[in-house]
Amino acid sequence: ARAMRHAVVSRGATPVAVRGRRARCAVTRGASMDLGQALGERLRGETRMNLPPGRVGAFGVRETLEYLRDPNAFVATRVAKYGPVFKTGFFFKPAVVFGSRDAVSEFKSFESALPADEALPETFRELHTAYGALRQSGREHKATRANFSKVLGRAALAAYAPVVAEDVRAFVSGKAKEKTMRAGDIKRFALEMLFELFIGHVPDERYIQAMYAYNAGLLSLGKFSAEYKKGKQALEELLAYIESHYRDIKTSGALERDPKYFFLKQYSEAVDENGARFPDDRIATTAVLMVWGSYIEAAALMGHALVLLGDAKNTHALAEVRSEYKATNGGLGIRSLEDVTSAKYTEAVAKESLRVTPQTAGGLRVNPTNRKLAGYDIPAGYTLTADPRIPFKDEALFPDVDAFKPERFISGSAESQRNVVTGDTYFPGGMGQHQCPGISLAVVMTQIFLAEFSAAIDSWTPTSTPTYVQIPIVILADDCVFDLEPATA
Repeated sequence: ARAMRHAVVSRGATPVAVRGRRARCAVTRGASMDLGQALGERLRGETRMNLPPGRVGAFGVRETLEYLRDPNAFVATRVAKYGPVFKTGFFFKPAVVFGSRDAVSEFKSFESALPADEALPETFRELHTAYGALRQSGREHKATRANFSKVLGRAALAAYAPVVAEDVRAFVSGKAKEKTMRAGDIKRFALEMLFELFIGHVPDERYIQAMYAYNAGLLSLGKFSAEYKKGKQALEELLAYIESHYRDIKTSGALERDPKYFFLKQYSEAVDENGARFPDDRIATTAVLMVWGSYIEAAALMGHALVLLGDAKNTHALAEVRSEYKATNGGLGIRSLEDVTSAKYTEAVAKESLRVTPQTAGGLRVNPTNRKLAGYDIPAGYTLTADPRIPFKDEALFPDVDAFKPERFISGSAESQRNVVTGDTYFPGGMGQHQCPGISLAVVMTQIFLAEFSAAIDSWTPTSTPTYVQIPIVILADDCVFDLEPATA
């Protein structure tokens, strides 16, 4: 009676194990029916809807965990299987991910009306705070973004560029003497530089480590996790420190007279949607969020561009960057924003690096009502995200898609004519009302870094195959080491 007998009840059906008179279903890995997906569709009321191809599952758990392991591979795999519009699970929520030109263009027509807050993972929402633009919508969000131009617009970049250039030269000089550099050194340098730009100085080690902990907590798996708890504590420490610092320089008069406090001075005059001045705690929170968003984005881009520019296959690109540098101030170094903006090829290197090694997804929005997108039904409650990684890897838009070709972004070049570079195909900082406001600063910082680094260092070679941290942004792992060969006089 204890013997197991097996029978297949019908062609293509799930194998059924029979023990005596009792039977139970044993679904195998190769089963044709995905019970999790079927259950999820029934629970969400989707059985009669024409959704995009793909898989959400019952609660999006499998999809979310796979995404967190390797976001870029996750998207590439699903585009290959389902096409440029597919459904999946993002952070345990049903989502539709898309990147075709038509879908992106259609999305833009209604994106501004979509809320963002509920689309974000709970840990990110909490640590980003209610003052964070990614959580805001409507008038509140519009007022928050109106203040960005004062600290990230051209006038601000002109104020920052000489400071960045001086810091980069000092950093590169030190590494040339050491003849070695870790990717973690680039990340540390970017963080210290952003603290200097946005609060006027580099804080003690305690707050450097707090920013690292804050970054790690943003996309932790839940409030129960150690990463989230450390991130929350780190945020509290950073806010208390910067608010106290802001009050001190305001009381002493340094805020008004010292140009190194440019960022904080601009925010001392910022107003909300009701015309009221930002309180001190909001200014401190804004500084933390801006340092975080800018440093991690700049560090990632610097690392990715350095790997690509140092590749033996890309010596032509490196030669062009060096040629531009020699033509700038007689090779004496970058001194102004004009020096940066005149280096069109180096700018193209930064832009192509963003395309070849995408850092992150597009912004997440909540679809509040049933609608159509790209001919598919999109149920209310789904997350919508225009993902830049889809067009970035589309051969129809960027021929020879895996090749590093900065010429794609040189206006008027033969290569640029073969590529389709528009707002619907190239949006590394996302798009619409929640696009990243700091992408221009990251590009400027990276241009300066690449120019000064390639002038002072003849060659740089990773000691092993570079590895990457995947979340919350794709960035070189800290322990990636480069051997440096300094330039000879």
